[in-house]
Amino acid sequence: MKIGDVNYIQDLLQKKESTTLEFKARFDKVGSAKVICSFLNRDGGQLVIGVEESQKVMGVQNAKNLALEFKNHLITEIVPEPAISVDIQKVEKKELLVISVWKGPNQPYIYNGGVYYRVGASTVQASSKQLAELIHKETDRNQRWETKSAIEVEVEEIDLSEVLDCIEDSNNTGREQSLPDNPLQFLNKYGLYKNGDFTNAAVVLFGKNPVKYFPQVRVRLSVFKTDKTGERLLYDKYFDHNLFKSIRQLTDFFDLAYGVSSSFQSTKWTRTDKVSFPRLAIREAILNAFVHRDYSSFSSTIAINIYPDKLQINSYGKLPKGVSVKSLSEDHLSIPVNPDIAHIFFLRGWIEKIGIGTVKMIAHCKELGFKTPIWKVKGNTVSVTFPDVVVPFNYTEGITEGITEGITRLVDEGVSEGVIEGITEGVKESMVQIVSLILTEKSIRASEIAEKLNKPYKTLERHISVLKQLGAIEFIGSNRTGGYKVTEKFRNLSVK
Repeated sequence: MKIGDVNYIQDLLQKKESTTLEFKARFDKVGSAKVICSFLNRDGGQLVIGVEESQKVMGVQNAKNLALEFKNHLITEIVPEPAISVDIQKVEKKELLVISVWKGPNQPYIYNGGVYYRVGASTVQASSKQLAELIHKETDRNQRWETKSAIEVEVEEIDLSEVLDCIEDSNNTGREQSLPDNPLQFLNKYGLYKNGDFTNAAVVLFGKNPVKYFPQVRVRLSVFKTDKTGERLLYDKYFDHNLFKSIRQLTDFFDLAYGVSSSFQSTKWTRTDKVSFPRLAIREAILNAFVHRDYSSFSSTIAINIYPDKLQINSYGKLPKGVSVKSLSEDHLSIPVNPDIAHIFFLRGWIEKIGIGTVKMIAHCKELGFKTPIWKVKGNTVSVTFPDVVVPFNYTEGITEGITEGITRLVDEGVSEGVIEGITEGVKESMVQIVSLILTEKSIRASEIAEKLNKPYKTLERHISVLKQLGAIEFIGSNRTGGYKVTEKFRNLSVK
């Protein structure tokens, strides 16, 4: 099984058609769209095209073009917009289309003027009674925590630049069409800004200081000297920004601490160099904690604990309806606890495919030689443990943090003093990655930085030059054997 394209079709082919699964031997645009609409109005599901009901594999021709055409058709013709993923899987050298869909958070969904519903393994047009039930559920939806209005929040408290970045990412993923360019119109389109009020979901996703209203957004990361939580903490930090910023900072922490320098957006599941932790599996676990967390309680927490022989992520909440600990190791569909938040993560590409995140986590760990994650549910807490992810730090030298803040301060000073002109967020992000890598490697040459960050040498050379001008790094040693190191000035500025 290739990590980059987890092949889960064999698991699906062992199942029979049901409320959440249907096989079609041949592609029928209208009939297939009705099935997807029925999944949206019921419990979600998966449609496999290219397989007979008897599970005989027929395959489809021109699968890539067909997948794009059908996805665009679904996004355009189903109202409101569905969260779907269209995947190509191979069996017996034949290509199949697998369309996966969550239970729709905005029922009822309409296709071609009709509302379709799932009854057993059949798709039917919804009766008046079923339609009334769907509308009633929509009323219940408005009582969810994430959909309630945060009436005290003004537009100045929303990070509109983050919303713009989200729109750009969503356009790049192509998961929905004709997205508004205006941030408020975008938020309105997805129910995050209604009647002049931002919803709770909008605040935790895009707020400049969401902890002001919702202290439960905090995430605590702790490093323990032993496996006993009562022992002295070696490191303890709270992350209390909006969800996107907190996840970036958590990922930066792990990259720095464990010596991995690839960017958060990387989709590579294998690496040429030896890694010290299953990076993308841990990222997926963190994303799951954020998406499925029960934000309705002020005592809700996410705790990331690092022990000498394991890493554990604990999240307040429960597993999604219909999901058990056992089913996490198999292809499964789940109903997100926070579907509005999950939909934005999906649009942005931070959730890659529906229903296989935990399958990919397991496969990623196995591929890199790590033990598989262990999930447990106890009371109102879901935990996932990575058994052999060991503490990586040399505590006698201290733990580095605040790189982003340090770079920002140096850049602001450099601009105000005329040392450099204003630089883009992209360049600043590259500079953070460079400094993180140098701190990890202790001494490294420009060509090695370019190779490890997988970026053009000329581009990195310019960014390194700016860092030198700012006094963040310096070259030590001869041209042949020397390398870049972080200056004492920067360490005093950003290292705790």
